[in-house]
Amino acid sequence: MKTPFKIMKEMEQVIGRIDEKQYRNFVELLLKDSRFFVFGEGRSGLIGKAIAMRLMHCGKEVYVVGETIAPSIGEEDVLLAISGSAGSIQLTGICRQASKHGAHITLITTNEAKLQEDWCSSGMVIPAATKKRAVGEPSTIQPLGSQFDQAVHLVLDAAIVDGPYANHSHESIKKQHTNLE
Repeated sequence: MKTPFKIMKEMEQVIGRIDEKQYRNFVELLLKDSRFFVFGEGRSGLIGKAIAMRLMHCGKEVYVVGETIAPSIGEEDVLLAISGSAGSIQLTGICRQASKHGAHITLITTNEAKLQEDWCSSGMVIPAATKKRAVGEPSTIQPLGSQFDQAVHLVLDAAIVDGPYANHSHESIKKQHTNLE
């Protein structure tokens, strides 16, 4: 079997194991009339930026944590944190700080135990391999956390299609796309 088909098979297996209730709750969250803040480190951060852009296309007010134009977070705001392990000092610090200011923190991770943290309001477990290759993670032919990153991109894009995009046409989304290119 050729590599692209092996990777697609991995994605099918990972996505097939996602908890449907967690997914539906996430879709409902995206429908809220809230400001959205997105945080991730490394490739998870790059996926987060792609999701932030798509939310903006759907008319959401969205910011990427760490960018100079990101305002202060507060009540009624949503922090979407993306991390395979959800164990970095930076992620924990940002989530705790957002929680202190009354924000709703949603964690997208492989680490189900992190959904029980006092700062975590909700979340979705993506049962994929990470760079840590922890016990219980699926096998993968891919390097580091590629399987997690790909699954997050697919699942979060799908949640946008099932949520905010459902109220838009292709033409209305296209109007939100940059016209400076």
